[in-house]
Formats: sequence, structure tokens, C-alpha cells
Amino acid sequence: MKKYVTIFIVVFLAFSIFSQSLFDITSIEQGTERLKAYEELVEQLIEIKNEEDNLKRLELYDKFFEEITLERPIKLEKGVVTRVIDGDTVEIEINDKIYKTRFIGIDTPESTTKIEPFGMEATLFTTKNLLGKTVYLEKDVSETDRYGRLLRYIWMEPPKEIDDFEIRTKMFNAILLLNGFAKISTFPPDVKYEEYFLTYSKEAQNNNLGLWALSKEITSEFTNDATLTDSSTFTQNVYVDPDGKGLIKGNINSKGEKIYHMPGGLYYEQTIPEIWFKTEQEAQSAGFRKSKK
Repeated sequence: MKKYVTIFIVVFLAFSIFSQSLFDITSIEQGTERLKAYEELVEQLIEIKNEEDNLKRLELYDKFFEEITLERPIKLEKGVVTRVIDGDTVEIEINDKIYKTRFIGIDTPESTTKIEPFGMEATLFTTKNLLGKTVYLEKDVSETDRYGRLLRYIWMEPPKEIDDFEIRTKMFNAILLLNGFAKISTFPPDVKYEEYFLTYSKEAQNNNLGLWALSKEITSEFTNDATLTDSSTFTQNVYVDPDGKGLIKGNINSKGEKIYHMPGGLYYEQTIPEIWFKTEQEAQSAGFRKSKK
């Protein structure tokens, strides 16, 4: 009997050891599978990270090639128009610096130290189209004029190529000419687009646009407070501060009357203006009458 008990115990112990071994083997296999699964997950995560890194690299590449593209077919410099001085002169921020910039090849009527016909319209047109906008500057030969202003062609967006369509639709110098807000004014050596500009100026003149139409409509009404010059422009008293901002105050009272107040007038200092004017002619053209005091 003892013999059978001993055998049973031995068999039981052997079975227990075998079972534990099987369990250990199973645990090892499961652990190996889990480890493999973790490794695959890590590989996937690394792959995803690499994809994100690749996207970032692609963004950098895109930005790089975008800048390179700006140099083709011409070299351009990007800036933002921060102030409009008049129709053909603006201030542009380039790399955190402000540059006064004069448009090459054109001349708009004056609207700062003196007021010429269509000068304010040209200024307003430039303001509407450029103020606060990103522009692309093209240099010709000269860097600046005698006043230290940059001399540039102003592209509203980079041209795909240099041809008539791209120039007349994307270059603001040309757009001013085509709409009759400017006359051609080229000076060597900055004459790269002179032939195009001659064509555009002739188009505006033939179509009686802007100042070309105005030059045919100047009457005595226009000269009551002004003196015509030989060049068909007129001069009058201009009230501006050192920055060229108008000093005549335009106000609309509680009755809806539009009244302008001259510097030194009785109510000038206490008047809060809705609009500023540079000349009385400008104020009157806007429908304002002069204050009686």
C-alpha cells in the first residue's frame, strides 16, 4: 500500500511540475506575443511621428520654394503697405522696416502740398487697393530717387511670366495708368516697362478715363477758388500738417447739415470731425458748406 502511495505522490509531483512548466511556457509565449505587439505599436507610432515630421518638412520646403518662385521670372521683395501718402507714393513695411516708396514710370496728380484735379481720387484709389495689403516690389535700375524714396514697380501678386496680361492685371503702376489715375512719367535708366506704359496711357486717353476725361471738363466752376496753370492743373490754399494730413474739419450736425470748419474758426477746436479735408474745394465737392463763424 505504501508503495502505491509513494508512486501516487511521485506522479502527482511530476504532473505538478509538468503543469507549471506548461504554464510557464504558455506565459512566455503570451509574453512574447505581447512584446511583439508592443514592438509593432512602437513602430507604428514612430512611423506616424516620421509622417508628421515629413509634413513639417514639406511645409518648410513649400515655403522655401514659394520664396524661390518669387524670384522667377523676376526678383521680387515682399512687403505690406502701411500708409498711402498720395496716388503714387506709399510707405511699405519690409522686414520690420518702413520705406517710403515711389512708383516707377507714372505720375498721379498732387494731393499733398497742393491739390490738383483728380489728385484726391487717385489717392483714394491707391488707398482702397493697397492699404494694408501685401505687395511685391520689383526694382529696375535705380535704388532710390533724390528724396531717398525707394523706386519700385508694385505687383499686387507675383506674375507667372512677364507679358501684357500679367502686367495690366497684376502691376499696380499699370493699373493706375489704365484707369486714368496717372500719366506716364519715365526717366532713364528706369524704363523697363516704358512701351507697355505708353500703350496703357494711350488706352486710358482714348477711352476718356479718369483725369483724361477731367481735362476736358474743367470749367469756370472749377476755377472759382483756384488758378489754372499752363499744365491745366490748379492751385489753392492747402491746410495740412507735416505728415500731409488735412486740417479742415468736416462735421455733420444734429440736423444732418454738412459743415466744414477752418483752422482758427470760432468752433474749430471744439469740433469733433467725421472727416478731414485739405482744401475748401475738397470739402465743398463732398457736399460740405463752410461754417459761418
